[in-house]
Amino acid sequence: MSVLNNIHPSTPVTVSITFLRMDHFPTQKLLDLPVGYSLEKLSFVPVPLYRYIYGSVGRSCCWWMRRVLSDQYLEQLFSDPLIEVYILKDSENVISGFFELDCTLSTSVNIAYFGLMPHLVGQGMGTAFFHQAVRHAWQKNPSCLRINTCNLDHPRAIQIYKKTGFEPFKVETELWNIPDALSLPIPKKFKKK
Repeated sequence: MSVLNNIHPSTPVTVSITFLRMDHFPTQKLLDLPVGYSLEKLSFVPVPLYRYIYGSVGRSCCWWMRRVLSDQYLEQLFSDPLIEVYILKDSENVISGFFELDCTLSTSVNIAYFGLMPHLVGQGMGTAFFHQAVRHAWQKNPSCLRINTCNLDHPRAIQIYKKTGFEPFKVETELWNIPDALSLPIPKKFKKK
């Protein structure tokens, strides 16, 4: 078990992380986005915009790691052309979700983050949007794709990943000390006693 973050005051949370991989392009037909939705690759990632999207998408799942990074660190991260951020927009140009591809690994692509804005969760958009992330990741010609999820994420996430063709290959337990200052809604069942 590894321990992440020692910022205090914080709430210790035991998290189970499942790592998955896909070794070939999916054999099933990938869904297209519903009419009215479009995908945009950001050529420049403004940190305030990224913080807004990351915070909105990940709040209910206790995404905290990028919240505690400095603006300078995030600017440096997104200056790397091998880190790609894509945003989903609706017909009124409102941001509806995002995914991030980490292409810095030697032969694989990691779908580092993926998620929808809260108002779209449970509306049937997740699979079609995830298929866009998979399609764009395979365009990089990797030997495999990787993604991970944890038990704080939406429970359907791992189902969507497996149904698309990802297979679990490792599970790890980590102790996260989530800073209380972030005011994230940590479910009681995950808090370490």
